[in-house]
Amino acid sequence: MTPDDGVGAFDHAALATVARLRSRFRGALLGLALGDALAAPAQYARAGSFPPVRDLLGGGPYDLPVGAWTDDTALALLLVRSLLSSQGCNANDQLEGYRRWQRRGEGSATGECLGITASVSRALVDGRPAKDLSDGADALVRVAPLAMWHYSAVDALFDDLPVMVGVTSHAPETLAATREFATLMHRALRGLLPAIGSAITPASIGPTAAERALITARDAVAGAQNWKDAVLAAINAGGDADVHGAAAGQLAGALFGIESIPARWLATLHQREQIESLADALLTEVLVRLDDST
Repeated sequence: MTPDDGVGAFDHAALATVARLRSRFRGALLGLALGDALAAPAQYARAGSFPPVRDLLGGGPYDLPVGAWTDDTALALLLVRSLLSSQGCNANDQLEGYRRWQRRGEGSATGECLGITASVSRALVDGRPAKDLSDGADALVRVAPLAMWHYSAVDALFDDLPVMVGVTSHAPETLAATREFATLMHRALRGLLPAIGSAITPASIGPTAAERALITARDAVAGAQNWKDAVLAAINAGGDADVHGAAAGQLAGALFGIESIPARWLATLHQREQIESLADALLTEVLVRLDDST
C-alpha cells in the first residue's frame, strides 16, 4: 500500500462514519415526527378499543391531515432551532420559542398550537412549571435534539437535561425518566441496543406520563427488528399514543437509521425537508466540535 492508498482508505472510512451518523441523526428527528403523525387514530384510546394502526392515516381527535404532527414534534423541533441559534441549552430562549408556538402556532405542522397540555400551557404562561399540575411527557420527547447536540459529550448531556426539562416540568420522577431515556438515546445514536438495566420497570411504573412513555418506547424498540415494528407496537399500546409514537420513533430512528423508515410514509411527512435540514445542522455542529478537539 502506498501512502496515497492509506490516505484514501482513511478518507473512505471517515466518509462512511459520517454517512452512518447522518442516517442516525435524520432517523431520530424524522422518526420522532413520523411516530407522532402515525399515532393520530389511536390518540387517547385504550389498547384493543381501536383497529390496530398499520398505516399513515391522519384523523384522530385533532383531525390531522395525513403526515401532520402535533405538539410533541413541534416542541422538539423548536428545541433544535434554539440549540443552533443559542449554541447551547438556553432555557430562556427555549421558553420564548415555545411561547410563540403557543400564541401563533409558530413551528407547527398546521399553523396551529395542537395538543398542548395543561401543564405545558401553564408553564409557558407563568414562565415556570406549575407544581400543582402533574407533568406530561413533553420533556422526555424533546430528548433526541439534546442527545444529538451532545453526541460527543455525554456528561454535558446530563448537565443540560435539568435545564431542558425544567422549562415545562418540575417532578423528580420526570427528570429521572428523562435521564434514563437520554441514556438510551445516546446509546442508540451509536447503534447500541437499548435493552440495558433500568431503575424503572413495569412493576414500578407510577402515575407519571414520562415513566409510561419511557417504558412503552424502550420495550417496543427492544423487541423489534426495524423502525416500523417498534413504532407501531408503541402506538398500538394505546393511551397517549402520539407521545409513545414520538418517543419510540426517535429511539428506533437513531438505532436503525433512516433506511429502516418506510419511504412511502416519509414522502408524506409534513415538513420533511426542513426536518432533515435541522438534523443535518445538528450533525454539522457535532462534526465541527469533534474536528476542533483533534
